[in-house]
Amino acid sequence: MRNFIDNISAAIARIPQWGLIFPILFLMMFHYFAIFDKNKAEQEAGLNVAPTENEMKVFRIVNELPPDSKVLILVNYGPESKYELESAMSALIGVLAEKNIGIAFATMIPNGVESTFTAVEKSIENGSFGKERFVYGHEYTHLGFIVGGNIATYLIANNFGEVKERDIFDSSTEIHQPLMSEIGSISDFSAVFEFSSQTFDGVPGIVSFAVMLKDKNVKKVAFCSSDMLSAYIPFRGSLYLDGLVGGFKSIAVFIHEFQPSLNIEKQYAILSTILFYIIGLVIFSNLIELTRKNKK
Repeated sequence: MRNFIDNISAAIARIPQWGLIFPILFLMMFHYFAIFDKNKAEQEAGLNVAPTENEMKVFRIVNELPPDSKVLILVNYGPESKYELESAMSALIGVLAEKNIGIAFATMIPNGVESTFTAVEKSIENGSFGKERFVYGHEYTHLGFIVGGNIATYLIANNFGEVKERDIFDSSTEIHQPLMSEIGSISDFSAVFEFSSQTFDGVPGIVSFAVMLKDKNVKKVAFCSSDMLSAYIPFRGSLYLDGLVGGFKSIAVFIHEFQPSLNIEKQYAILSTILFYIIGLVIFSNLIELTRKNKK
């Protein structure tokens, strides 16, 4: 038995770490064709996860937004979280557009500007409305990159009248945008949504916003990437956060609720499997390194 273990250890030690990539890729391909590439009914049942109470709360907030009202969306993610958050934001934009709800976008990170317009284009492509029904300056606007992290959050919460004076193209919103002419303060919005892959000074942007906001009637909902979920969970269900959608599974449930045609269950399952095999790659790589050290 001892010789068998030694032989196995020796075999593991001889495997180059990069060599693990090939069996991992083989397993991923096998897993895809064996499980994911089945009939449509099985794909649609792939997620098979009931919404949590917190996710149901987000559904209600979105569904209860009054038609023709206005919302603010803070876009605080870049390319690093595109595959998690872009589809969710696109789905939300689609729901709002169908209810003729005006949207003002703003961002506290430079990459958020591109992320916003990409999600808008994706929403128009996947939605039942066209560009003629979702016109910049009328149905939505972008107030640009607001510098300062928590300082920017304070300005949005307390001096929104100044923040909204000009858009990202340095055009006067008062003169050229009917959408913003009715907005005098943050209280004129029915809800504020944040899509985030980072915090500011260790605090989620939507939480800083909620702390500084005087009008507690404005609904506050966060959508965050998986790696940021731990920073947002302590505020879930508190006075600072009315709803939270975070991580692959929660985002997939949200998207399926509002855009079931996207077949997000398959995407979620593939991403989850990739993460699983990445973890396996890290573990076996460390095992090889440990075995080699023990042989020395």
